[in-house]
Amino acid sequence: MTTIELDKVPALRRDVQVMPSMCGHNPALYARIGDWTWDTVGALCGVNVPRARSVSGAPTYLSFFYYRLRGSDLAHPHGLEFGDELTVTSASFDFGSEAVHTLHRIGPREPDGTPPLIDLGEFYGERRDDCLYVENMNRWVSRSMEGSNQGLEVASPDGFRHWDLPRLPGDLSPRRDCGAARKTRSFHPEGVPGATLAVVDSVESFTVDVASELNGVGLLYFASFFAYVDRALLRLWRDMGRDNDSFLAKKVLDLRVCYFGNADAGQRLEASTRLWQHTGRAGRETAEVVIRDGNDRLLAVAAVELLTASA
Repeated sequence: MTTIELDKVPALRRDVQVMPSMCGHNPALYARIGDWTWDTVGALCGVNVPRARSVSGAPTYLSFFYYRLRGSDLAHPHGLEFGDELTVTSASFDFGSEAVHTLHRIGPREPDGTPPLIDLGEFYGERRDDCLYVENMNRWVSRSMEGSNQGLEVASPDGFRHWDLPRLPGDLSPRRDCGAARKTRSFHPEGVPGATLAVVDSVESFTVDVASELNGVGLLYFASFFAYVDRALLRLWRDMGRDNDSFLAKKVLDLRVCYFGNADAGQRLEASTRLWQHTGRAGRETAEVVIRDGNDRLLAVAAVELLTASA
């Protein structure tokens, strides 16, 4: 892999011990990282993120537009165990008044006094095998219709100080990939290089659960989409005749989600999944999940690269 010559960016450091609320075969880790994103933006941009309001006084929310987690055979999102000691290094980047980009590196506990830095060359180039790397792009949104989670509109909060943040090189922005995914409903419209399409269309249907999938302001919680992706993958597993043990043994190497819409409680959704198997790399697979509502409105596109137990 070619080393990318980029700067080291001053960052925030948090030392954490893995507790039950941030590990396991569920969306708990993704949710916790989302909280760290809100904390980081609040600390660096001088805004009370949970209570942010627009100039007009309307509530505005730091919604997730893009979420990517990259790991390795050694460090993967379902590999954390109770009591693991970690250091999380986080930095946010300027994307204008309506959006913000945040990076997290999650790795073994670092010695006290280690300067908190995000090494962009490491993040986008020679990543360590013992770390997880997360990037979140968030957009400020507000409801356009009272009592509905559809038709959310951009609404920057009053006092959002983004201009002091560093800027990422334009070619590292996920906007282009998300724009293409919205247009084609795929991260891989031409197929996955070096892989063969094995499953064309595995379908899982479900309803937005009013009891467990909404956040504190009644929006469909961003982390619920990770549960939807897992449900779609489990349906794929079933369709392929695989068992529970092999599902739990899989390792996620790369997972990215682009969010394009929200949904209301009780709304019927559908997830369609395709799977590619990498040629000459036993056990390495790439799945793509497209989530839409009953009116064929696109809500999210996800791509997952994983290792199965056979690897």
